[in-house]
Amino acid sequence: MDNERKNLTDEELKAELNKGKTGKLGGSLLIIVGIIVTIIGLVSGPSIVVCIIGVIIAAIGSSAKGKAKDEAGKKAFDAIVPELIARNFEAVEYSPREHILDAESSNIPLTNHSRLSRSGSIRGKYRGLDAELCNIVLTDESQYQDENNGQWYTNEQEVYSGQWMACKLGDAAPVSFTFWPRGKLDKLISYPTIKTDSADFNKRFNLSSANEAEVLRYLSPGRMQRILALAGSAFGEVSVSLHEDGLLYIAVKSGHGFFDIGKGRENVDALRTRYTGELKWFTDMIDIFNS
Repeated sequence: MDNERKNLTDEELKAELNKGKTGKLGGSLLIIVGIIVTIIGLVSGPSIVVCIIGVIIAAIGSSAKGKAKDEAGKKAFDAIVPELIARNFEAVEYSPREHILDAESSNIPLTNHSRLSRSGSIRGKYRGLDAELCNIVLTDESQYQDENNGQWYTNEQEVYSGQWMACKLGDAAPVSFTFWPRGKLDKLISYPTIKTDSADFNKRFNLSSANEAEVLRYLSPGRMQRILALAGSAFGEVSVSLHEDGLLYIAVKSGHGFFDIGKGRENVDALRTRYTGELKWFTDMIDIFNS
């Protein structure tokens, strides 16, 4: 990240975000024009040439829209995130070569998927503890055959998107366990889950552990109350897994990543507030278990 991008003032960043909005709008208009041209090509003739032109226009619009969003997102990241990360972490590494976060080994139940992708990895020391955050996206692929030409095609669908953080706590944990959101079917069907003394916790989460007695001792009323308070202010579905070696995983199925500009409707202050609040939410959850 160069100094020019990191040192953007709020007014300069505002101008860049507005430029991104204009670029996205222009791309959206091209997509609409492309669709209209394609429809005209289908109903008048049909004309393959017109249809191809419509598809090309829509593809150009889609590319322009995505590029505008990516550029605005990078500007916002470079202007806001380094300072925010530096306030909370030491020895920061962007895109680290070695990871401590491995979603598929976390014990947190994952939606059925064909592919897992991660992005935006940042590693550093939080209060002296090794920690890493990243964005996780799960996609599912399915095959289908076109009835008209007999060709097989692949359909790819995003089934999960969220923010994850892993932290190596200072000491080994007395017990390993995982809790994750109760689904609609869980409320109708009694799945094996450990019941705590907290009705609110039981209503909100499934809990699993190989040592029921020890996990019930560890999840004291005070700790569960703090967990529930944070879960109530979360920006998505919360899952947590603590391993006996002290590695803590925290996942929020939020539908977006860390430091994502979303649809680009937030101003600079709103982005900074959201980025700060979401990062603090994760570090506050670490603090609950690092006691």
